[in-house]
Amino acid sequence: MSANEFQHRVGQDVDTVDQLSSVVILGLAVAGGIAAIVLDLLLIG
Repeated sequence: MSANEFQHRVGQDVDTVDQLSSVVILGLAVAGGIAAIVLDLLLIG
């Protein structure tokens, strides 16, 4: 089996492993944006 097949690990499929939910990714993006703004204000502003 390869990683491109539906079941790439025994007992696990691509829908249940190695994925973050979109809410988590959105939270990371928002937190990164806020951190960038804060650093900008501290270092430049």
